[in-house]
Amino acid sequence: MPPWVVTLAVTVTLLPAGLTRADTVVRRGAAPPITGTNAVIDGAGVTLRVSGGSLVTVAWDRVRDVVLEPPDDTRLSVLPRYRDDATRLWRARTRVERGDTALAEPLLERLFETYRGQTNETALVIANGLLRCRLARGAHASAVLPALEVIRLRRAGFETESYRNLPPVIDPATQLAPQLAPAWIPGRPLETLDRDLATYDPGNDDVVAAMARLYHHAVRTTLGRPDDPVTLDGDVGRHPGIVRLGLLVACTDPDSDQRNAARRRLLEELDGWPAWAQAWARFGRGVSLLQEPGDGRRRRGMVELLHLPARYGREVPFLTGLALARVAEASRADGETETAAVLEAELVRRFPNHPVRRSASGLRRTAAEDAVR
Repeated sequence: MPPWVVTLAVTVTLLPAGLTRADTVVRRGAAPPITGTNAVIDGAGVTLRVSGGSLVTVAWDRVRDVVLEPPDDTRLSVLPRYRDDATRLWRARTRVERGDTALAEPLLERLFETYRGQTNETALVIANGLLRCRLARGAHASAVLPALEVIRLRRAGFETESYRNLPPVIDPATQLAPQLAPAWIPGRPLETLDRDLATYDPGNDDVVAAMARLYHHAVRTTLGRPDDPVTLDGDVGRHPGIVRLGLLVACTDPDSDQRNAARRRLLEELDGWPAWAQAWARFGRGVSLLQEPGDGRRRRGMVELLHLPARYGREVPFLTGLALARVAEASRADGETETAAVLEAELVRRFPNHPVRRSASGLRRTAAEDAVR
């Protein structure tokens, strides 16, 4: 007999009078069942009124089974669908927690399409897991929507025990995802992100809405069809995450005065920032200077970008690989083919699976690989 059956039998036996015909959530792992009345079954999970009158919601990744008393038809009719979701989410979540993100991602993708936009812990578990999967395989553009959903749900007050033993993916001070600087590789995923951000619904959260607009502006600038600059006023404009994201986006603004102002402010403030934010600032300044006329500015831009492989490779591997690729590209454009080959070889050595390599020509990849050999 499974241990949870014994625990459930004991729990029901010990229930006070008036709760003998109660609903029970059988939880996964070693957690004991929770018994209460009037169980509500919906996308959030199972919500029970327990002894003392308080409400307890068990997210679906923690639900093994639900025992309903009485087993009325209305609740029984929706339970099978949610049972299936609970099993898929539990499998996906535990795979992420043991590092098997490749097998977890397909399950989480399907669940994200169903639960995206909901405001509950189950939606947070799904978005957080999908964000981790996409970051793990370098799917930078595809990670933005789940990141925005994690940020939205965290700001709405939802937390979860899931993934608690893994490194955090959202910085609590800025509410940004450190691995998601607004720096992109052109291609189909970026086109998809352009369309997705155009219709993204942040709910009533002005900060998340501003983040989505800034990311979207950066995406469209990379694709060669920039919108008008994003205007941010009041408290939203002073939010620390919005400030940093906005400065990065302004570094590639079509207006030279805006670019200069953003570069100056980043240089003034970066010393007090954490390592990942310093890397963002160096990258933003470097890419911006590469776009300016004059050999001096281009050289300064290369130096800024080379701070990343020298200092921040562990903190922001995606951005570091992208920085190496940008300096190699600029060196090759300036006729410095030997320098470009060395940088491309370094990219292959340090980040052999970086997605930027798939966007380069096959000849460059072969040359870099030959240099490593």
